[in-house]
This record gives sequence, C-alpha cells and structure tokens, in this order.
Amino acid sequence: MAYTIIVDSSCDLPKEVLEKYNMVMLPLGINFEDEVYADKVDITPTEFYDKLKVAKELPKTSQVTPDAFINAFKKELDRDHDVICITIGSQASGTFQSATIAKSELESDRIHLVDSEGLCMGTGMLAILIAEQLEAGKSIGEAIGYGENVRGSIEHLFSVDTLVYLKKGGRIKASSAVIGEILNIKPILTVDKGITQTIGKVRGRNKVMEFFMNHMKENIDLEATEFMAIAHACNEKVAKKLETRIRENFNFDGEIIFSEIGATIGTHAGPGTISVFYIKK
Repeated sequence: MAYTIIVDSSCDLPKEVLEKYNMVMLPLGINFEDEVYADKVDITPTEFYDKLKVAKELPKTSQVTPDAFINAFKKELDRDHDVICITIGSQASGTFQSATIAKSELESDRIHLVDSEGLCMGTGMLAILIAEQLEAGKSIGEAIGYGENVRGSIEHLFSVDTLVYLKKGGRIKASSAVIGEILNIKPILTVDKGITQTIGKVRGRNKVMEFFMNHMKENIDLEATEFMAIAHACNEKVAKKLETRIRENFNFDGEIIFSEIGATIGTHAGPGTISVFYIKK
C-alpha cells in the first residue's frame, strides 16, 4: 500500500517530522500589504514576526487553493499513491473546503480527506498519530478512523504574551486590550472544533506556567499521551522551561516535539505565544 500524507503549513510541523513521515506540506498564503508570501516557503516564522512587529495593519492569511490541492493530489495519484490530506479545522479556514473541491474535481476514491478540527500542532499531532497507525500496518480506513476518534481528545493549551494582535484583529475591544496590557493580563486559550475559546486569565508570565501545570494535572491522560508538542512564537526560552516543568510535574519521559508557530496562528496571537498539546481525558 503506497500512500502520501499531505498537510497544510498551519500545522506547524517541524521539517524533520515532515521528512520522517514523508509528508507533503502545502503553504497557506500570507498577504503583507502588496506582497504575498508562501508560508514556510518564502518566509520563515522569524522573518514573519520581524515584519509583524512593524506592520501598521495585520497581514491576511489565505487558504490553500483548490488548484494547489489538485496539482498535489494529481502528482501523488500519478505515482500510484493514495492521498491522505489532513487540514486545519474547517471552522477556522476554507482550506478543507478547497481540498474537498479538488477531490470532487479529480473524482478519485483514492483521495482521503481529514478535517483535523484543530489548529497549529493540534493538526500536526493528528497527522503524526495517523502516520504512526499506517506505519504499524493499519489500513488507510483504519488509520483515518482512529484519527477521527482521537482528534477531539487533542488538547490545545495556548497563552499569548500580548493583547496587541488580538486587538488589531478585532478579537477583543481596544479598551480591553489597553487595560489588559496595563495589568499584564495573559489570556489562556484552548480550541474546540477549530474555534478558539478563552478558559482563563492570569497576571504575568509566571502565572501562565502555573495555570498550565494545574490545568494539565486535571485534564491530561498520561497513559494515552505517548508524545507531546510544545509550540512557540519566538519564545524558545519559555518553551524549554515548559518542557522542564512538564517532565518534573508528570515524570514524563516520552518525546516532546518543539515547533515554531507560523503565520496562520501567529497573525492573531503574536510573538511570545506559548502552547502545549497532549491527549486529554
């Protein structure tokens, strides 16, 4: 059984993971004023945040187009490969719809679409879990069925370091952002079926780590969590600190994958964002 897993750049999977599972990554578009970049291809996360910090207006992200999916799908079908395409949650982007259009255009039952219902490494973690099922000898149907069962259990635990970008994106009121910045408020966020939700607020970075640990103690399924992911936006020092706290608090000796948050999430979250992903109860 020959197959190829295709993901979009919003999943923020590191290059070494993409290569390990021979995944193909299709970039979303990043529109900075009059310039358009292919995410993770024409612009790195570091370059993106450097531009974001000085931009007068937020950039706009554009979904992977149906034509891009058609070309990618056709290339794999011509190699006699089945295609397993795992995208950002359909409630957050039109990318899954683009993939659906492409599959309809090609009229092939060898194209298998998976709505991750997640963001960032939530999508990435799902792609890895499905890939591992396939490597273990499961059929494509079995691997996708497993993924669809587990995707709702992938916890996305985020905190943004500044409210500036949520304000610019219209996610919070300007007055609330000003007060929040003065009080050093750090919102704690999660994701439910592709939709970001606030589950708490703390004052200061140190309290973020405390909230994360307490939330994880109540929610993590350690037996089901074979690996975790920590994703950050230009915040490697805090990411390493988070790893240390996780290993100390949970005696966790499994793999922890580090990832840089790209433009899809970073546009609204901004630099300094920190997040962790695991299987919840």
